[in-house]
Amino acid sequence: MMKSHREIIEAFEGEFAKVIGVSAEHARVMKSRDSIPSYHWLAVVRAASRLGIKGITLDLLAHLEAKKFKKMEMN
Repeated sequence: MMKSHREIIEAFEGEFAKVIGVSAEHARVMKSRDSIPSYHWLAVVRAASRLGIKGITLDLLAHLEAKKFKKMEMN
């Protein structure tokens, strides 16, 4: 199981921006922040399915986001 949004972005092997329809700069910012905004999740899941990238689901994206907020609450 992928453990971060960064890992999900990396799974697309440089094609993340293109396949979800954002600029390369926007994709770089998402990767550096380790965050994929929820309004992109469906596009990410569909692109992963089309490209045969296994394990990327809405549930995974939501789980990773919740985990991030839980860490913030503990600090």
